[in-house]
Amino acid sequence: MQIQVVMTQLELHKIDNEFENSPHIHDNQFQVTMLTRGTCYFRHDNKELALSAGDGLIMHPQDRHSFYMEPDASLIIMKVNDQSLYPSTLVERLQSGFQYRCDPSEVSDQFRKWTTALFALDRVDRQASEEMELQVLSYLDGLLWGGQPAVFRKAVLSDRHFSRVLDYIHGHYTEQMSVDLLASIALQSRYHFIRSFKALTGLTPYQYVLQLRIEKAKDLLGNTAATVTEISYSLGFSSASQFYRAFLKSVGMTPETFRSSSR
Repeated sequence: MQIQVVMTQLELHKIDNEFENSPHIHDNQFQVTMLTRGTCYFRHDNKELALSAGDGLIMHPQDRHSFYMEPDASLIIMKVNDQSLYPSTLVERLQSGFQYRCDPSEVSDQFRKWTTALFALDRVDRQASEEMELQVLSYLDGLLWGGQPAVFRKAVLSDRHFSRVLDYIHGHYTEQMSVDLLASIALQSRYHFIRSFKALTGLTPYQYVLQLRIEKAKDLLGNTAATVTEISYSLGFSSASQFYRAFLKSVGMTPETFRSSSR
């Protein structure tokens, strides 16, 4: 059985049971392999590595490699774009063939959560998709460096740049905005921007924007005659159903119930 999810900066793959592929390369992607069950034989640089459950391996772009999985094996692969695994704050790189250890059960559980959430996402909501992708990358960062990315310089968002980001968000929160744009205002890589933002606000950029939209929605529901559909589109939601779900989750009641109780 194989599962594949393709996003902007990375791909997620899960392969179960016996499998073998031919030697190949990835032009612009790192391959991060995590074996969660059984045994897998990896071929790289004319060497063969035997991986068992909990073993992980990193291949660089242009590395020719292949692998064979035994019938009872299961592995998870992340193919990550160069700029996402190694952002602009990089000090040094991991060597090709770098091996690490992971918790097979935890990785399997995380993969299940990611794919469930990704398949449920409204694909029109680019910001939600980007945030989900960054959550996966953040997990990978913690997996490889234990939450302490020592190979990266610590990047701190200065007050001046942070103020510019907040000013922009407050002026454009009803519009679609990308993490790339906000990160460029903050003068950070997209990979680390979400972490800096959450450290300073307690929320991710998407959660922060969503909070602003919900607060404005409460004002419009209580003080105007605009319909729920009109309000949802005026605040940048891709559909009335997406607004309905977000409002119910945040406020604990439907927009209609909130409107009735506020009048």
